[in-house]
Amino acid sequence: MLFQNEFIVRLIVVSVFQIWPIFYSSYFAYKLLKRAKNRSTYTLSSFFILTALTYFLATVSTFLVATPLFSFTYIIYVLSIYTLIFSYSILINFSWLLINLDKKASSTKFYLRIAFYAILSLYVLIIAIPFNGVILNASIGWIPQYSWFMLGFSWVFILIFLIIPQIYFSFKIMKVYEGVVLKKRLNLFIFSVFLGFLIPIFLFVYHAMPENVIFRTSYFLTLPGVGVVAAYLVYKGFGKELD
Repeated sequence: MLFQNEFIVRLIVVSVFQIWPIFYSSYFAYKLLKRAKNRSTYTLSSFFILTALTYFLATVSTFLVATPLFSFTYIIYVLSIYTLIFSYSILINFSWLLINLDKKASSTKFYLRIAFYAILSLYVLIIAIPFNGVILNASIGWIPQYSWFMLGFSWVFILIFLIIPQIYFSFKIMKVYEGVVLKKRLNLFIFSVFLGFLIPIFLFVYHAMPENVIFRTSYFLTLPGVGVVAAYLVYKGFGKELD
């Protein structure tokens, strides 16, 4: 009975905090694809699609616990972490596109960059499964728990392959583009990208510290709002009227 009550509470939490991002991410992707269909809009919309997929997989994994298909819960959840990490690489590649927009950047280089990050992001599956970086089973009430190794490696990954490249591209973008109005949009986009990085950074802390009630409460009260704002600012910064 206690487990059932805790599980019902978890379903409510999931419904509130994980299904909502599916809707707003899908909406932004739809708005982008409806307006234009070019490499820039395809790239930016794929970020929102992957974000929606991340929360969709995480939600499905939670609801599967109460079904005969509960054995798939773990792998689907781990896949959701993979799509989360990989989704932020799309913003890195979009920044690269902005720098090379007037140069008609090579499609081969673009897709190689995407493939490069897709392969790098596989660290999630490697650490989570063979090295028990992610634990999710009935013994812990089906609440995901990450190892400190998973936390540390993920932070290093985010720093080296996401934050540092974005800092570099941000400076390059500001040098390439001129114009007061455009610079405001550039600043908005750059700010939103770094704001979005807070989500995976603190997500790993959240699941690595399951007994820290203060941090977990603060996370629930602040990070969902940060996610909405970051997604909206990404769309507003370069999702509107992008050539």
